[in-house]
Amino acid sequence: MAEQIAERLLRALNTGNDDDTGNSIAENIKQWSDDIEKDLLSATTVPKKSKEDPSISSTSLMVDAASKLHRSLLLAVNPSVVCQDDWSSDEEAREASLNAANSLSASKESDRDAQYFTLVAELLRAAGLFMRWYQTLQFTAGSNTKNPTTRLKSEGMLLICMKLLELDLPLDSPDVPRFASIYLFRATYGNDAVTVTARKTFVDSLNGCVCLMEALLKGNQTLSRVFSLVRNVHHLISAHPSSITKMDKAVATLTVDTPKENDAKHDLLEVLVVTMSWTFKSEPAFPGDSSDRRSDLILEILRALFALDAGVTSKSQYSENTMTQIGILLCELLKLSNADARVYQCKLATVALLLNAPKEYAGYLFENGGIKPLIDIMKYQLSIVVVERTGSGAEDAAAVVPILLVLNNLSQANATVLRVVKDAVFPPEAEIMFQEKVKAEMVNPNSGQVKAKNMAPLDAPKGSLRWKLIRLMTWTDSSVKRSGCELLWTLCDDDPTQFVLRTGFGNAVHFLGIKGCVALPAGVETREVHNRYLK
Repeated sequence: MAEQIAERLLRALNTGNDDDTGNSIAENIKQWSDDIEKDLLSATTVPKKSKEDPSISSTSLMVDAASKLHRSLLLAVNPSVVCQDDWSSDEEAREASLNAANSLSASKESDRDAQYFTLVAELLRAAGLFMRWYQTLQFTAGSNTKNPTTRLKSEGMLLICMKLLELDLPLDSPDVPRFASIYLFRATYGNDAVTVTARKTFVDSLNGCVCLMEALLKGNQTLSRVFSLVRNVHHLISAHPSSITKMDKAVATLTVDTPKENDAKHDLLEVLVVTMSWTFKSEPAFPGDSSDRRSDLILEILRALFALDAGVTSKSQYSENTMTQIGILLCELLKLSNADARVYQCKLATVALLLNAPKEYAGYLFENGGIKPLIDIMKYQLSIVVVERTGSGAEDAAAVVPILLVLNNLSQANATVLRVVKDAVFPPEAEIMFQEKVKAEMVNPNSGQVKAKNMAPLDAPKGSLRWKLIRLMTWTDSSVKRSGCELLWTLCDDDPTQFVLRTGFGNAVHFLGIKGCVALPAGVETREVHNRYLK
């Protein structure tokens, strides 16, 4: 399979001006890219490495195809560059790439004809797909195996893409800047030695962060191009955290002539928020029809904001105006209908972003109608986990833990939010009957902190929201169990007796032991469970 794909790429690249079918090299490269993209999108599993499998162990054809692709791209972007049929070393190829890059001028390239841009766009697309395909197949496992993408990820090739990113082309032209942006993403995305070196070179040596910010601050760009730029930003925030400061400084420098209040500086956060606002508020009304891809961009920005939040040491550096703008956008997103799956995915990303929201956001969300949609998300996610499937630990945690933690944090931060969430879980109309059962239960109360002794919940009808939450208290996944208990504990005003009355001593005993309200038998673990959601 690998050899066949590499051979097809070599045949496409070896095409003259026109092959025997009348197709140009650009058309043949496009056909190869369409085929490999279809393969990548339809793949359900990643092939395992096997020394016995020649398609995995042998990379000679891959190296030949990558070298030919590299040479073709150099000749396409700069026909005057001297390109050998095969450089004797990657170092010679690297020097040739740098020479081509240094002699490239974005302003001059903008005057080229459509045929030039079509060919360059197709070669950039093919190179990006080649790097993605290579990574998917995990060819980099063997220590003695040559990485065929080395030349494609060299300093000179990164610099060429950075210059192509600067092109100012009509919207109806082949989108060379977009494919250059995708190329940069593929060249810097991954953890193998070649890719890590490329990423460090891009960020630390080539001022790649300045390049990305310049591109992102441009106006009149296609949605798909902006998406590719934001994906680059998101990736660098996560994989190379020092890039955050570099991007902040780049934005401040590039917008020095656009003053802010109190002499504050513009930063990366503001750029992402403004981009999200433009995406969300542009016509037609979000999310648009089935062909509208704005939800993809919104989702990528929300994930980038989440990564940015995890990558900064202090939120105090952000302006109040920017934080307010985020709040407005999040509330508007949360209030949209859940009927469209694209919108719901954006809402789940919003939940993740709210995990570390400032305490002041609780009141803001309530005042702007953001709490009820969060409760609705909890209801739906609980139905997925408790009702619709038997349970997979990791999937259960991903589905319910974020929303449970968010509502718990917001309830702890604001008394009004606590009341709203408590009324949703323990409806006021059911409280009269519950209180009557409490009176009967508490005729002979226990001594100590936990005065109730009912083993089962006094009032939790099957299928109700409180019944689903209580089910989580004995879940097999510790993060699901703990987050469900914590929310219920908050809704019970941190009162162990109320907690037992509402959930039952059998469900509550382990959590009460963690809280120090009851003594558990020797050998029962009571320490707090730490995991990626509960740190």
